[in-house]
Amino acid sequence: MKRSIGVGLYTGQNGDPGRTGDLRDAVPLAVAAEEAGFDSFWVSEHHGLPDGYLPSPLTLLAALAPVTGRILLGTGLVLAPLHHPLRIAEDAAVVDRLSGGRLVLGLGLGYAAHEYAAFGVDPATRGARLAALVDALRAAWTGEPFSAPVLGLHDVRVTPTPAHPIPVWLGGYAAAAVARAGRIADGHLVGRGEPHVVAAASAQLAAVRDSSDPTFTRGVNVTCVLDAPGGGADSARAAFAAQQQAYEAIQSGRPVYAGLVAEPDGAPGDVPVDIDAYVQVAGDVDSVVTGVRAVFDALRDWAHVHVVLRLLYPEPLDVALRRLATVGREVLPRLREET
Repeated sequence: MKRSIGVGLYTGQNGDPGRTGDLRDAVPLAVAAEEAGFDSFWVSEHHGLPDGYLPSPLTLLAALAPVTGRILLGTGLVLAPLHHPLRIAEDAAVVDRLSGGRLVLGLGLGYAAHEYAAFGVDPATRGARLAALVDALRAAWTGEPFSAPVLGLHDVRVTPTPAHPIPVWLGGYAAAAVARAGRIADGHLVGRGEPHVVAAASAQLAAVRDSSDPTFTRGVNVTCVLDAPGGGADSARAAFAAQQQAYEAIQSGRPVYAGLVAEPDGAPGDVPVDIDAYVQVAGDVDSVVTGVRAVFDALRDWAHVHVVLRLLYPEPLDVALRRLATVGREVLPRLREET
């Protein structure tokens, strides 16, 4: 098994009530992640959230490309049906060129009805459009004219071409979404790295994709809180709770992070349970190392596994920078022993 370890998800949300969110924080965070030894840095996308959630992930990655030199830059995820397919193809190619071939393009459908309404997109068409988009992107990045009638594209061309063949990963929890990723994508990214969710995805993927295929990557987001000096555990827990309340406020009735917000129509309130119920790996350095190793072990039949440690929350920059350095110094070397 090839193992790699990334860090995410940068969202640009406001953290400290006395501090406005600053998207420029992503620059020192990405630099620190690279210096700490992570293999990738991931950003995410939502629209219209009151806490300033990042709406333009590829734009931000374009800013991170020239200040980093080794680390992969990933979108987790671009909400593909909300964007014109040519815009995705062109922006991805530009980011890939700016980064010297370090982009991983993660695509997903999203779940927020207000986002589809805002962009005037019919959510009933989203699955078919995403499936067509993957083929269209690969055709677009050849630099040759192509057509994708399902997407309304006829004899169009994308230039410049990317610096390298851009890996396209798909997200999603539903069985159909996971199977789609296994059939047509270069990887699948599990957004919630709980064991039963990862196991279900493994079964669904194995039905359509050979687990020994080295061209396919199993990506898993693993929410992590380090209870050790430099881990900023209290800040992480408080920021994660606020972040999850924002998520759940826009996904009433969906079983993703159920329980943080009153259902079905209640407004976000205090977290009614210990936030650790929503954290996959927590504790001291030994516990974190053991927990991440368990994720890799659960996916031992797959040729390439990429774990994204979810360490970035809407909190003060200095806290996040110390955490990245601490994890890079105390945790990553021990995980590398088995890679």
